[in-house]
Amino acid sequence: MQPIPDPPQLEAPAAPVSLFAKAEPRPPRIGQLTPKWSTVFWAAWAGVVGAFAAVWYSSRITGFSTWWLGPETAPRLIFVNLLPFVAPIALAVMAFAGRPWMPWFGILGAVATALVAWGDVGRVNGYAVIEFTLAGGGLLVSLAAFSGMLRAATD
Repeated sequence: MQPIPDPPQLEAPAAPVSLFAKAEPRPPRIGQLTPKWSTVFWAAWAGVVGAFAAVWYSSRITGFSTWWLGPETAPRLIFVNLLPFVAPIALAVMAFAGRPWMPWFGILGAVATALVAWGDVGRVNGYAVIEFTLAGGGLLVSLAAFSGMLRAATD
């Protein structure tokens, strides 16, 4: 009679990888905001989005239409309605993703927001003041974010 062969040796199964396991953080890059400044930048531009939504709602309730909404009886196309939201949403998403050179993009976003506000000057001055204030707030946060931008080390 022949001896029974040893069973094949199986490798131990690998430990399961959790979906919530912490990944290795990326090394910081030149021009990128520090994590806290990125959060401040993101929150500020997300606040601008929320404030534009409040202007939209207020405009519909009061009956005073901004140029980008148009009168309630003849509203503008949805693409025009969403125009004021493009720059703030893009800036908030880019800041959340950790893109470099965000303060410079924030200045451009503030200019774009001011251009939206300029269309309401002489039409609904109260809303124009609110929109210029949003542009100014975004500009101030963007300028302040330069202090949190990573720079190359000097010798």
